[in-house]
Amino acid sequence: MLAAILFALVTLGLQLWKSWVLLAGYDQGIFQQVAWNSLHGHWFESSLSSQLSTNVVHAGQLPFVGYERLGQHFTPTLLLWAPLLAVFGAAALPVLQVGLITAAGLVLHRLASSRVPARTANWLVYAYFAGNALIGPTLGNFSDLCQLPLAVFGLMLGLLERRRRLIWVAAVLMPLIREDTGVVLVAIGLWLLVRSRQRWCLALALIAWGAGWAIVSTNVLMPLFSDDNSKRFMVENFGQYLGADPEKGSSSLGVIGRVLSQPALLVQQLVDPPDKTLLYLLGHSLPFLFVPLISPDTWLLAGPSLLGLFLAQGANDPLSITIRYTWLVVPGFALGTLFWWERRKQPSPGPRVRLAWAIALVISLLFTVTSNPNRSLSFVIPDSIQPWVYSSPLAQWRHGQAAREVLSSIPENASVSANTNLVPLLARREAAVRYPYSTRYIDRNQVERSVEWIAVDLDWLERYGIAFRGDWKALRRIRQDLLGQLDSFKVQAISDGIVVLQRNGAVQPKLQQALRDRLQKPLPTDPRNL
Repeated sequence: MLAAILFALVTLGLQLWKSWVLLAGYDQGIFQQVAWNSLHGHWFESSLSSQLSTNVVHAGQLPFVGYERLGQHFTPTLLLWAPLLAVFGAAALPVLQVGLITAAGLVLHRLASSRVPARTANWLVYAYFAGNALIGPTLGNFSDLCQLPLAVFGLMLGLLERRRRLIWVAAVLMPLIREDTGVVLVAIGLWLLVRSRQRWCLALALIAWGAGWAIVSTNVLMPLFSDDNSKRFMVENFGQYLGADPEKGSSSLGVIGRVLSQPALLVQQLVDPPDKTLLYLLGHSLPFLFVPLISPDTWLLAGPSLLGLFLAQGANDPLSITIRYTWLVVPGFALGTLFWWERRKQPSPGPRVRLAWAIALVISLLFTVTSNPNRSLSFVIPDSIQPWVYSSPLAQWRHGQAAREVLSSIPENASVSANTNLVPLLARREAAVRYPYSTRYIDRNQVERSVEWIAVDLDWLERYGIAFRGDWKALRRIRQDLLGQLDSFKVQAISDGIVVLQRNGAVQPKLQQALRDRLQKPLPTDPRNL
């Protein structure tokens, strides 16, 4: 219980800090807008998510206010949590993410306490909460996958204690978390088939529901909303298997067929790059004292998810230890460790093992802290050493305060285009898009419109642009675009490098000239040339 409380307090505190100092990202804005629209009767709609759709990215169309995100990720269970936005406001997503991950740890402890001695159960939960693979994504942007560990441990508790209602609730909800989480249910069904053959009927039901829903959702339901799964996500993640013209896209069944038809490439992708694959497995297993690597239960429960991650590619590295995909794997590693200890003649770690385990936990936490996951510790750890990029906690706090003061001039329901780190503060509205990629959008009546407001954090881009090329490129484009838009958008407020402009707004010559002077300053050196 103490470990859970400590984990919740620290991670929630860091999440709220990140939100205040503008370190939350684009996904945070998408989920806020999806929840806000759902509360207002427009289920799963998001203009921010539309900006990532294949129609916008590949076909050059404008973002659409009525775009339904279910074409990108089929996530019905998000509706369960949408009311929290009305209760907690912007803090709803951090509270939900930390709360679900913490609750999963408590269910794991309840499960372990009935299978192994109390000491072993405690150490197992310490390992769960101390893992970089858990802490890292918990400190990241909100993800629908944060619901998965609780569902997995709840289902396993129901299976082991033969609690029928818990089994069916967890089993029904698990594939509804996201279109790919049915794979985890398939793994649990396979595990049950191997470990408890007399329950083969239930095992086959779990496998059929998990696999069947994954197939139906990706091949039947998601295409009803958009072509994003076949023409964007399948191509980005599995384009290496799709031949010379991957842009045509493919269904999930088509990808499976192409993968199986190329066994040599499949084997290569499973281990390539070998060093990164090995480090990924070691990173997951370190807090569990590497026990998962020798536990057959780990490979039964986490194997299918690992297979998908090893075969995938993409802009978001699936083998990064600090992003959301680790939640597909962490439950299997924790349960694999539990069942390994349960089957030992001595199911309680002795003094030497406890010492080694404690050292492993400390090392795991050190790796977590020094990696500064998702910039959560940037108030103490520099974002870059050469060149030096660091802002004191006071400076970060004041910058967040200045942002809120400046953005308060934008009406709550006005359409807005904002750069990435300002998006979460402006997402709870019908029409929001990302600057500089768009200042126009399609409304619900299929009418093309220009946004009424633009909000840009130049200070943030200037600060990070000296070391990170993505921010440097964004700064270069934003300077060019803003200069060309000053005739139609007028500056209404500037504070600490954050500027707010209104289309055809009142002219304030001093503010207008101040922004023009800032935009015409020499651009920092391209970090690639440093």
